[in-house]
Amino acid sequence: MKNFLLKYDVPMVALWGILLFIPFLGSVHLFDWDEVNFAESAREMLVSGNFQKVQINFMPFMEKPPLFFWLQALSMKVFGVNEFAARFPNALIGIVSLLMVYKIGKRWFNPQFAMYWVLFITGSLTPHLYYKTGIIDPLYNLFIFSAIYQLFLYVRTKTAVHAWLIGLFVGLAIITKGPVAVVVLVLCFLVYWLLNKFKKFFEWMHLLYAAFAAFLLSAVWFGFETIENGPTFLIEFVKYQADLFLHPVAGHGQPFWYHPLVLLFGCFPASVFALPILFKRKLSNENESQQVLVNMMQLFFWVVLVLFSIVETKIVHYSSLCYMPLTFMAAYYMHTWASAKLFFSWLQGIAFAFIGLLLSIIFVVLPQTDNLKHLLIPYIKDDFASASLSVSGQWQGFESVLGLVFLLVLIYAIVLMLRKQIATAAQWFLVFSSVFIPTLLVLVAPHIEKYSQGPAIEFFEGLQGKDVYIETLGYKSYAQYFYGRTNAHENKNATDLHWLQTGNLDKEAYFSLHINNVNDHINGSMHEIGKKGGFVFYKRNANDSLLENVIKP
Repeated sequence: MKNFLLKYDVPMVALWGILLFIPFLGSVHLFDWDEVNFAESAREMLVSGNFQKVQINFMPFMEKPPLFFWLQALSMKVFGVNEFAARFPNALIGIVSLLMVYKIGKRWFNPQFAMYWVLFITGSLTPHLYYKTGIIDPLYNLFIFSAIYQLFLYVRTKTAVHAWLIGLFVGLAIITKGPVAVVVLVLCFLVYWLLNKFKKFFEWMHLLYAAFAAFLLSAVWFGFETIENGPTFLIEFVKYQADLFLHPVAGHGQPFWYHPLVLLFGCFPASVFALPILFKRKLSNENESQQVLVNMMQLFFWVVLVLFSIVETKIVHYSSLCYMPLTFMAAYYMHTWASAKLFFSWLQGIAFAFIGLLLSIIFVVLPQTDNLKHLLIPYIKDDFASASLSVSGQWQGFESVLGLVFLLVLIYAIVLMLRKQIATAAQWFLVFSSVFIPTLLVLVAPHIEKYSQGPAIEFFEGLQGKDVYIETLGYKSYAQYFYGRTNAHENKNATDLHWLQTGNLDKEAYFSLHINNVNDHINGSMHEIGKKGGFVFYKRNANDSLLENVIKP
């Protein structure tokens, strides 16, 4: 059996990724904002036939370049406009990522190291989940990771081909998400140079090759857009990126320690296994290439973590660029443990038990929300949150068993660790967790959605096929466009919220509001047509006149 696995290791890794990442991609609606935002931009490309411009509500969307939306649009062309199609590109990217890390791990260490790296990706919470989403980051992260790996190869060989490839992958990252790719790569380069006491490891001409390749590839779209339509998009795009860095855009301001905490809990168990390697600069029993690769991954991790901890806008997936180096260091810990006979430290043991126990409690208690909400609602001060809990999550009752199984496997792993059987504990837990995560997503996420965005999406879906205006008031969403399947409106006022609320409409307008901001946004010409959970729904008829100063209670 062992010989069979070694002989067919690459196909087995691909099959592992296929089984984990592709099934049940469409089992839950896309989540606001990002998933729906990106899927809607891809849908509008298909509807409008305009693949050059990224749009939202058929208006220019200045925040993102188009590469990922092209992939989603292609997927929707094949599978239809649905959740599966929106998420399918990232499932493929996940499979490619697993194959890539396996080949790298096998080349520079051994198949065991490579398989640990694969398992730490599929067996850790957020690294696994991100390949089952419809957001940009998995593709963007793959390109930047590829550029960092080419930097490592360049350090070893000093050959021009790797300089060109660095530029190629940076250019692809730029037209995926933007110029932050350049910042990350340049910072990694400079910090590596600094740590090596400014010992020259490059040729200046090779730096020009890399810069030229990145510029040439990104200019394929940015340059064409500027020539075709002027510099408006480029100026607004750069301005938006600067705002993200300098200001907490859309209320996403968090303390400096936000991302370390997200990585510690979100990347469990990889984060716990990687802890000793994060702070260990000098390594033993490694050849020069292995030493450089480990140091490059450490450097990559810390540059990204510090950079996005400084950035004022902090969102969970901003630190997802740390997933690759973090899971690498977790695999390296297992490699070091096997060769140097290291043991789990007391700090790792406490962290593993604490985080695992906390997650077990969440997995057990969450499906009991309907039974417990009468105890919770009196203590919730937010009207929207308390009203959201008023609907039924439609739990079947058996979902808590998942949490109990997780707890039993956790206890078994802890017992093995106490017996110094670290490798066996890691293998058991990682394989179990790899299967547990998608199972949890399928059986639990649809019920959670019923409390959060479910009522609004149900409302929007009911308006599909109708020639009407659909908008949200008082909260930001893109779900009304994707799930309402809206088309471009002929009336130039269609994107003016004030006109939709007060103007003389040429067709009906429908609005979704949070229950706690109704009084701030409605007027006498808007009629309540429904209420569910934390949402209230209103309608304005065509040609209705506004009754001044009449505010509904």
